[in-house]
Amino acid sequence: MKLVRNVSITMVTSFLSTGAAALAAMLVANVLGAKGAGVFALARVVPTVVAAVLGAGVTMSNAYLVGGRRFSIQAITEASMALALVIGFIGWGAWIAGGSFIHARFFSSLSETAVLLVGISIPLQMIRNYLNSVQQGLQTFTEANIVLLVEDVATLLFVLPLFWGVESGPTVIVFAAVGGSAVSCLASIWYLVKHGYKPWPRLHRELSLEMMRFGLKGHIGRIANMLNWRLDVMILSMLAPVEIVGYYAVATKVAETFRPLSAAFTFVLRPMIASLSVSEARAQGVALYRRVFALNLVLVFIMAFAGGPIIIRMFGPDFAAAVPAFQILLIGLAALGGAGVLNGYNVGIGRPEFNSYTALAGLVITVIGDVTLIPSYSLMGAAFTSSVAYTVKAAALTFLFLSTSGISLPQLMGMKEYSPDAA
Repeated sequence: MKLVRNVSITMVTSFLSTGAAALAAMLVANVLGAKGAGVFALARVVPTVVAAVLGAGVTMSNAYLVGGRRFSIQAITEASMALALVIGFIGWGAWIAGGSFIHARFFSSLSETAVLLVGISIPLQMIRNYLNSVQQGLQTFTEANIVLLVEDVATLLFVLPLFWGVESGPTVIVFAAVGGSAVSCLASIWYLVKHGYKPWPRLHRELSLEMMRFGLKGHIGRIANMLNWRLDVMILSMLAPVEIVGYYAVATKVAETFRPLSAAFTFVLRPMIASLSVSEARAQGVALYRRVFALNLVLVFIMAFAGGPIIIRMFGPDFAAAVPAFQILLIGLAALGGAGVLNGYNVGIGRPEFNSYTALAGLVITVIGDVTLIPSYSLMGAAFTSSVAYTVKAAALTFLFLSTSGISLPQLMGMKEYSPDAA
């Protein structure tokens, strides 16, 4: 029941965050138009991507090290703060050094000073992400999710002055983007202090090196996963008309409606699996894989019938062209049903590199397939490639789990009795 509660909290928070972010984007778009909406999106997304790339997988390390109580939690908190400050300010320094390019390429409608201020979100998000992963390791999932929700809610509140006719739109955009990160960062610090952990920066050389070593094993896979989910849109935008990109964006958005379920299990299972013995972790992995795979299959089946009408009703008859691509994407998403469980399991047993191997396998399919099929088959080629890439990744994850755990496929799928003691 505790697992169900934590996964449910994570999923609900994810939907609430998405809703708050959508409301903020709608408000900016209605007041400042498409140009303002674009600047607002970039002011939030670009620093977030930079922070994610620079993160070096330390968030995975913390979930594993804290969950398994392998080091002092106070020491992990101190090292996390130190690494976040060092890496984060290196990132902001690079942002400042590239200020002219960033201003010209992404934020030409803002002043150069405003662009430099947007970059402060990088160290703020690094601190928030690292300390939030300590919360994750402590399995205080309600508080850990509140920290993530706070950013989107605070950002929404910061753009509300636009509703009352505040004229300085660009200033509000910068304040909201940076302010949301700052409030979320302060929330993560406050919750840790509340539990008696002081986030003073101190490197702890050996611990910091261990955090980086472990994290980098899975960080490659995290970057590959980001590309797996969105590289198809980028390639499609270069090889097809913009309206085709719009159809595909709608198809992927609706098809991924229940993707937070997988992400929620990964988030919760990393520290939980790390706290268990080998046999207990394996038994949990098998039981959860079966249930989550089955649940995802039911949800995909429902979406196969409901998704088409939803697309037409929400986006209009012109988007009927998105429906076939949506149906193809569902095949790959069905195969990925247990991926969230196995991703969390791999980190929990100390093998995050398994996630990297499988993500890279999917990325190879994505690149080759998109470049080969999109010129001839447009969005259908992109959808087919993504579906195959998802299936390959799912198959690779399952193969690694079976080959390293001693469990057979019939046992994993429940067709044959599984005994943890016999495995």
